[in-house]
Amino acid sequence: MKRIYRTIVIGIIIVCLALCAGCTAADTGSKSTASASQTTAKATTAKAKKKAAEKKKTTAASPQKQAKESFSLNNYDHLSARKQEVYDRLLEGFEAGDTYVPETLEEFEDRIVDSVFFYNLLADHPEYYYLRGHSNLYEQSTTGVRTARFDMEYIYDAQEHEARQEKMQAELLSIKKSLPPKADDFAKAKAAYDYLIKNCEYDYSYTGNSLQENETTASYADGAMLDHKAVCSGYSRAFKWIMEAFEIPCMCVSNSEHEWNIVWLEGNYYHIDVTWADTDDNPGTRYFCVTDGEIYKDHAKPGIAVPECVVVHDED
Repeated sequence: MKRIYRTIVIGIIIVCLALCAGCTAADTGSKSTASASQTTAKATTAKAKKKAAEKKKTTAASPQKQAKESFSLNNYDHLSARKQEVYDRLLEGFEAGDTYVPETLEEFEDRIVDSVFFYNLLADHPEYYYLRGHSNLYEQSTTGVRTARFDMEYIYDAQEHEARQEKMQAELLSIKKSLPPKADDFAKAKAAYDYLIKNCEYDYSYTGNSLQENETTASYADGAMLDHKAVCSGYSRAFKWIMEAFEIPCMCVSNSEHEWNIVWLEGNYYHIDVTWADTDDNPGTRYFCVTDGEIYKDHAKPGIAVPECVVVHDED
């Protein structure tokens, strides 16, 4: 009897030990699976952090980033608070798809909205070459109350707009193909300079009022690149549009009579005036990457803050 009891007890102990071993194995497997998942998650996170760090490092080393740290090449950043408010209102309205933006009677009298729209907003955004706008004054016939607003319009329908966009990209591609392998930023800027001189001519039929010449493309990038006729703002905005495609910081600057560009190339700022180069009998590099001392011999200073251009470019 005692032997039978002992056998039963031993059997129970063996079963318990087997169950414990199974639990331990299952627990170990579960821990291994969890550990593997955590390792994978950590590896994924580390990879994401590495990519983010590399992206941050690349951005910090880019010409645009460095240019902004020393001097912003956007007109907006150098406007008065009043004009920045107008600029913001116009840009927000355009991006929201509005066809008009309200303005005050004082703004209408000062023509401030027209000026900011053409000389600042469109100078910063040459890609909006299809947009036109002007201020209008309205008076209610019954009450005599006057209101003003800035009306915006697209000058191309969707099909024509798409066609011109494709042609602009094709022109840009031709410029890129003209470059040697591993061309530096000076070579890219010179290629754009030479392209505009070769493919565009000054539009002497232009009447000279940029704020009212809505029917012509001469003041815009597509006028210089597609219609092959432009005035100074058309040349400078086409040049800026090409520079932006090359990720080269560039600014359209103007005085009361003329518009040209300032670019940031490999650590220094330079003036570039494609218009005057194209209307010169021997364009060469007379207006390519020049200093303040050179450009202000025959140019009045811009009506907005600009960086100092003091380093002489060595063409060699």
